[in-house]
Amino acid sequence: MSARKKRKPKEKILKCKKCGFQFKPTELKPNKTWTNVSPMPDKDGNVTITQMAVWSCPECGATIRGAMGKTKGEFSGKSKKEILIDRLNSGENVSIADVSKELGFDPRNVEKIISMMIKKGQISGEIKDGIFTPST
Repeated sequence: MSARKKRKPKEKILKCKKCGFQFKPTELKPNKTWTNVSPMPDKDGNVTITQMAVWSCPECGATIRGAMGKTKGEFSGKSKKEILIDRLNSGENVSIADVSKELGFDPRNVEKIISMMIKKGQISGEIKDGIFTPST
């Protein structure tokens, strides 16, 4: 039996295109952050969530945009996907904030996933003011 080596997480280095200053995303405080959810899951059914950010170069003041990190959201696993679908198909209005706390994900990401499920026809209803209302 051979022991597997642990993989070190990649530490990406960002570089200013104007002056060439290099830094790690964790070294500087970002001016703005947001998340991107991949439209298609990977082969295991997990959704990739990328946290993006914008920094100001401390040397020249130029704007630098890049990824702070990536995580996998497990929405294909029976537990979380079934919880989400059961809550949405209950016939009652569902607060996205409550569902996100229950699943342990950001409310914006849960809202994007629900929107995608509506587009694909997996559920029917609409999202308004942070509340999913099923259609009757």
